[in-house]
Amino acid sequence: MSLGRSLRFVRKYHSERHSSLQPKAWIISDGNILNDYKATRVASALQTPYEVKRIHQSRLMPSLLHQTLTNMRSLVQPDYSGPLSHIEDNIGNDDLPQLAIAASTSCLPALLEIKQRTRGHSISVYLGLPDVKLAKIDALVLSRLDQMRLRHLGPARANLENAISTLLPFSGAIMTGLPQASSKRTVAVCIGSGAESAGFKLQTSDIAALAEGLEHIQPAQLCVLLSPALNSHLKSKVLSLLVDRLRQSSHSDVEVLDYSLPDQPSPVDILASASAVVATADDIASVSLAAAVQRPVYIAGEERTTSILRNYYQVLDASNFVRRFYPRGSRYSYMVMPDISGDIDEYSALRDHEPWAKYDSKQDLDNISAFIRQRIKTLNE
Repeated sequence: MSLGRSLRFVRKYHSERHSSLQPKAWIISDGNILNDYKATRVASALQTPYEVKRIHQSRLMPSLLHQTLTNMRSLVQPDYSGPLSHIEDNIGNDDLPQLAIAASTSCLPALLEIKQRTRGHSISVYLGLPDVKLAKIDALVLSRLDQMRLRHLGPARANLENAISTLLPFSGAIMTGLPQASSKRTVAVCIGSGAESAGFKLQTSDIAALAEGLEHIQPAQLCVLLSPALNSHLKSKVLSLLVDRLRQSSHSDVEVLDYSLPDQPSPVDILASASAVVATADDIASVSLAAAVQRPVYIAGEERTTSILRNYYQVLDASNFVRRFYPRGSRYSYMVMPDISGDIDEYSALRDHEPWAKYDSKQDLDNISAFIRQRIKTLNE
C-alpha cells in the first residue's frame, strides 16, 4: 500500500471512529459554583444537552504532574482507550461528547485530554485565559482584562481568530428570571481569593480598612461572601477583623457564606437581591457578576491596584460600571472634592458621579453563542 493510500486510510479510520461522538456537551467542573453556572449558561444558549463531569483531583499527585504523565503516556501509547484520566466517571472513548466546556485552570487537563482522545474531533471551549498554548483551544471567551494581559506580552497575542472578547469576564448572569433587589437594605461584601496577578494582593490592612469603611455606611444587613480560593490565614483575618468587628458595631446582622463549603446559596441570587455590592479588588468574578445583574458595584482597595489591573478598573470606572469604595466619613474623607453639587453617594463620596450604566450581559451571551456556533461550523468544514 502506498504512503498516500495509507494516510487516507488512517484519516478515514479516525473520522469513522469519532463520527459517533455523543451529540451533547460536557461541563468540565471543579466544583466551583460560579464556573459551573457560566459554563451551563453557554451550553443552554447553544441549545445543547449537557452533563456536568467532575474532574479527578488526586491528593497524592499534583494536577500538573498528572497532566505531564498523561501526555507522556499518550506519546508511547497513542491509541490508549481506557477510562479518562482526569474525569471522575469511568468513561472511555465510546461516550465522548461533541463539545466540552471548561472555566477553570484546574479543568484544562481534562479538556485537553478529551480533545486528544477524539483526535481533535471534539470542540473545546474555555471561558477565560488559559495557561496553555492558546491555539490548543477551539473557542476562547476572553475579557478586556485578558486582552490587556495579552497585549502586555505583545500586540500579536491579542489578535486571535479563536477568541471573542467581552468588556467584563463572562459571568453567565442575565436579568431575566433573577430576584429583584430586596426592599430590605442589604449589602453584599465579596472577598476574593487574596490575589489577582494583574496587580493586587489582599493584605490585613485592606481587611481592616474595609471594615472601617462599612462602619460608616447606614445600618444594613450585611452578607459576606468568601471565595472558595481564599486561604485559611486571610479567612481568619476576615472573620476577626471584619465580621466580628461589624457584629459589635451598628451592623449586628452579618451573615457569612463560605463557598469552600458545600450547600451554599447561589451567589447570583445573593448579589441580584442586594442593594449594593462591595468587592475587594482581587474579586473580578464578583465584580463582573454584580455588574451583570445591574447592581451598584464598589471596589475596596482599588487605590492599591497596580499595572494592568489599575488600568482595567479605570476603564470600568469611566464606563460607569464600578466606583471606588470611599464611604463618607471614612479615612478617605480628606479626598472629598469640595464642589460636589448633586446627591452624595454614601459608598463613594469623593465626587459627583455620572449615573450608573447598565451592563448588557444578555448581549454578551448572544455574541458568545453566535461565535461558538461559527467556530464549530468552521472547524467542521
